[in-house]
Amino acid sequence: MFNPKLLKNIFLAFLFSVVSLLIINNYSQAQSTNEITNSCIYHEEIYQDLDSDHISNELENNGLIGNIHGAVSDYNLFVLSVRNPQNFFDHREFSLVADQENITNNLATLKRHDQVCIKGHFLRNTGSQKHILVEDLKIQEVYDNGVNLDPYQRDVNIPQELTENTSFIGKVHIVNNEGKILVVEYKDLVIPVNVRKPELTENLYRGDIIKLHYTIQSKPEKPTHLRLNLREENPIEIIDSLKDWHNQEKTLTGKLVKFSKSPQVNFDVYALEVETQEIKRYFTLVNFENPETFKNIRDKLTQIWDNNIDPIIAGRNMLINPNLIIEAQGIINVESPQQANPQILLDNTEKINQVNLT
Repeated sequence: MFNPKLLKNIFLAFLFSVVSLLIINNYSQAQSTNEITNSCIYHEEIYQDLDSDHISNELENNGLIGNIHGAVSDYNLFVLSVRNPQNFFDHREFSLVADQENITNNLATLKRHDQVCIKGHFLRNTGSQKHILVEDLKIQEVYDNGVNLDPYQRDVNIPQELTENTSFIGKVHIVNNEGKILVVEYKDLVIPVNVRKPELTENLYRGDIIKLHYTIQSKPEKPTHLRLNLREENPIEIIDSLKDWHNQEKTLTGKLVKFSKSPQVNFDVYALEVETQEIKRYFTLVNFENPETFKNIRDKLTQIWDNNIDPIIAGRNMLINPNLIIEAQGIINVESPQQANPQILLDNTEKINQVNLT
C-alpha cells in the first residue's frame, strides 16, 4: 500500500545525503586550494646541498621545483632536473612516473625547460636512478624559445634491429653516480640501462661512443630498459672516448647548431655538429678566459646565423642549419664525465670561419 509519509522520509534522507556530499566536496576543494596556495614555495636552502632527505621532504610536503630535462610522452619518458642555484654544474635528475590518468595527461603536455612544481614521493627499488611517483603537478612557467618552427618529431618506435640483435654502437647520454646510472642513445631513442657492475661503466664520459652488449628487460614496457649482458667478456667496448680528446688541439668542421637561451643559460650558445662513426656529437664554441672575447665570438656566430636563416630546422633540443658549415680551431675541453657537451676553446673570432658549399 502506498505510504506518503514513508516516501517523504526517503526523499528527505536522499536530500540530506546530497547536501552532505556537496558540503564535503566544497570543503575538500577549499582545502586543496589552500594547500596549493601555501605550497610550491622555493626554499633556496633545500637546493643548495641537494641532500636526498631534504629533497624527499620537500617533494612530499611543499613540492619540488625544477625544470623538465626531457619529455617524450609517446615513450612515457619524463625527467625532472633540479639544480643548485649557486653551482650551475651541480644538479640531479629524477624520472617521473604516474598511476593516475589525470597526472599522466598533465605529464604529456610538458616540454623541455618547462618549470614545474611536483608533489609526490620517491619509489623504492628503482635502482640508482630515483623515480618520483607524481601525485600533483603544477606548471609554473612554460618555456618558449621564441622560434616559430615545426617541433622536432622523434621516432619513438623500437627499431627492429634492437629486438633482433644483442649489441649496437651508440653514444653515452648520461653517466652518473660512479657508473651506477647509465643512459645511452641509439638512433632516436634515449634508453636507460640497468647496471649491476658499475666498475664496467664508472670510467665512461657523456658523449663516448660505445658498443653495448645487452638484453632487453621485460619491465617496464615504456620506456624500454636494457641490461648489460654480463655473459659477454666485455659488455661495454669504448670505441671513441671523449676523455682522450681533452686538451688536444683540433680543427673541426660541422653544421652550425644553436642552443637557444634557457632557464639555465641566459644567452644563445652555438655548437658544431660533428659526426664520428655516423654518430652525431655537439661541440660548443666558447672562450672562458675573456668575457669580451667570448661575446665577440657569439656575436660573430649570431651574425653568420642570422645571415643564413633558411633553412633552419628543429633538432631534439637545438636548432640546426643543415646548409651552414663552420670550421673551428681550438683546444678540446672535457672537464667532467657529466659535462653536457665537449667544448672547443677558441682564442678569438679568427678561429671560426664559414665554409662555402660548392
